[in-house]
Amino acid sequence: MSLQLTIPSSSEQHSPGKPYTQYHILVRTPIRSYTIKKRYTDFLALHDALTTHCNSPPPLKPPPKHWIGSTLGNPSRTEERRSALEAYLYAINNSVDSRWRDSSAWRSFLSLPASWTNNAAAKSPQLYTGSLPNGPITDPTLWLDNNREMKQLLHDARIQLNKRDETTIASEQRDASAAAKRCLVKASAIVTALDQGIQQMSAMKDKPLLEGEIRRRRDLVAAAKQERDGLEDLANKQSTARRSAGVSDVHANLTAPKNGNGRITRVLGAPATLPETAETRELDNSAVLQMQNRILREQDQGVGVLLDIVKTQRNMGQQIGQELEIQTEMLKQVDTDIDRVDRKTRGARSKAEWIRS
Repeated sequence: MSLQLTIPSSSEQHSPGKPYTQYHILVRTPIRSYTIKKRYTDFLALHDALTTHCNSPPPLKPPPKHWIGSTLGNPSRTEERRSALEAYLYAINNSVDSRWRDSSAWRSFLSLPASWTNNAAAKSPQLYTGSLPNGPITDPTLWLDNNREMKQLLHDARIQLNKRDETTIASEQRDASAAAKRCLVKASAIVTALDQGIQQMSAMKDKPLLEGEIRRRRDLVAAAKQERDGLEDLANKQSTARRSAGVSDVHANLTAPKNGNGRITRVLGAPATLPETAETRELDNSAVLQMQNRILREQDQGVGVLLDIVKTQRNMGQQIGQELEIQTEMLKQVDTDIDRVDRKTRGARSKAEWIRS
């Protein structure tokens, strides 16, 4: 698992308000490790949210509430609950069913970025089967979730177009082309909802996002539109080119030159005569074949090296994106804290002025 969760310790919080016990959750991801503190009631709220979102309770229930007594000042009860809560997180994180891990409630509870996906699920990507948005998406977390789904749809469309171009079987070409068009239609619907959502969020008086984050998401929508248009053009142009090539082949077969007996001398599938080069002129057929095989092997090796580089760059980009989202959430928290301190400062200043007067 790429995500590891443990609760190594706990602490008691005595101020402000009523004292309570905090459990320190150690979250380890491939990028970083950090600790978050949660109360027992936070775990109960998580359980209710996962049950509501997934229409099914997680594989393990959280430990029951103590109606008599408390964990405060009771190390044995605190350790018992800490162990049970750790087992609760472990059951969800290691369950074969990933629907609880894929929910926004789980990511919000663990302060994971909205683009976080479980590696076990990422190894076997499937075509998008979720429902399409009915209108603008103005919830920031839901916006990122749909943006990830839209990227997956565009990726699936590109795969289907490549599959269509590689196969020579007409039925497989039709199926791949239809699958690509379905992905593009769904991606277009999500792009429209994302675009309208970011426009409405930017027009709100109390914006749910900072201006920098709104500009970043506008750039994501613009890039998605450009990629979608490119895939649509690629699908339409290659389909048209294939039909034109088929008509040209039929016309060439019908108008091919005939020999003295009146029969067509053109052989279907015969390659055109290629000009000799200085490198091949002195070689026989066997040597030319060996040279071609050598060139193909060198090209394959070059493509393999390039593929490794692209994969590395992609992983780095994903890690940078996740880190940026984490930093954005931290900045939002700082902004919230600043507003709260500012309100308290104004209240204290008003009280001081009232006392002086």
